[in-house]
Amino acid sequence: MSIDIESATGPLAPADLGVTLTHEHVFINMTPTESRGGYMTVWQEREADLRRFAEAGGSTLFDMTNGELSNFAAPIYYTKDQAQLRQNPVTGSRSVANVLATAELSRATGVNVVLGTGHYFCDYFDTAWFDRTSTSEMADFLIADILDEIPGTGIRAGFLGEIASNLPYITAQEERSFRAAGRAARETGRMVSTHAPTFATGEAQIDILTAEGVEPERIVVGHSDTVKNVEYSIDLLRRGVYVQYDCMMACKAGGHVAEHELQRRVDYFKTLVDLGYADKLLLSNDVSERHQQAALGGPGLTFVFEEFAERAVAAGIDAEVLHHIHTDNPRRVLFGE
Repeated sequence: MSIDIESATGPLAPADLGVTLTHEHVFINMTPTESRGGYMTVWQEREADLRRFAEAGGSTLFDMTNGELSNFAAPIYYTKDQAQLRQNPVTGSRSVANVLATAELSRATGVNVVLGTGHYFCDYFDTAWFDRTSTSEMADFLIADILDEIPGTGIRAGFLGEIASNLPYITAQEERSFRAAGRAARETGRMVSTHAPTFATGEAQIDILTAEGVEPERIVVGHSDTVKNVEYSIDLLRRGVYVQYDCMMACKAGGHVAEHELQRRVDYFKTLVDLGYADKLLLSNDVSERHQQAALGGPGLTFVFEEFAERAVAAGIDAEVLHHIHTDNPRRVLFGE
């Protein structure tokens, strides 16, 4: 039986999901590590990207902007209240301004946006908050974001994500973040979507989450396409989780496609489909920096439907399989079907 999910603008039924991107950001602040382009908050640019997605047949985004990534992640002058712009200093929840601006843009464009909750990686942490907040307290705050509201917004999160580690190993504080997310997922039945780039750390993330009682089919290992060995994806799939190829933002810049990045992803993806794993694959773009928006020469939110799809079909992946991956798989992982 599927669970009840609320989007930024109200309850969402499984039939409402439609064509879905499972790892995106509406507004985001990545300046702690991406100082030049990591502030994606211009309303007109974000509206243009979402409208382009809707015009391409898209219906729903899973918004992975977690607590840390929401700091000052709202359009300039959306509010001058500094407290509204900051990550919640007590619960670690997303900032009020980020949540409300995301809901407003969702209403303006007609695109469903499901909000995540959780914590990013150690470079972004308020370490004093992590030191004084127990893992169980952290889990309780995440559960409240899902079952009650993201404080001060009247809006509930729909899943845990993106829960992040960023190195070849998981730091002690990141492990506590994963354990808290695992406990919240076990309590609420929600999916957990992770950030696991470059290094083959997805298995360690799975180990922690399953130790906390999360079933593998409720876990999405993100950024799997950035690990440059398809055997890694196969190993993850053998464990029963969803594997997400979501870093299409690395495939286009300045209006030019990075052929080696695109072709490697298509080759890996075809291998996984041919092995019979189409039901456990997800696709997205992870547009998270300003230059990655379509109007500025990046992939925007439609690259997976355009350049990637064209190349995938030419490689022998059936278009119906891609449609299944954009519709049925997101519905099943979000609603627990």
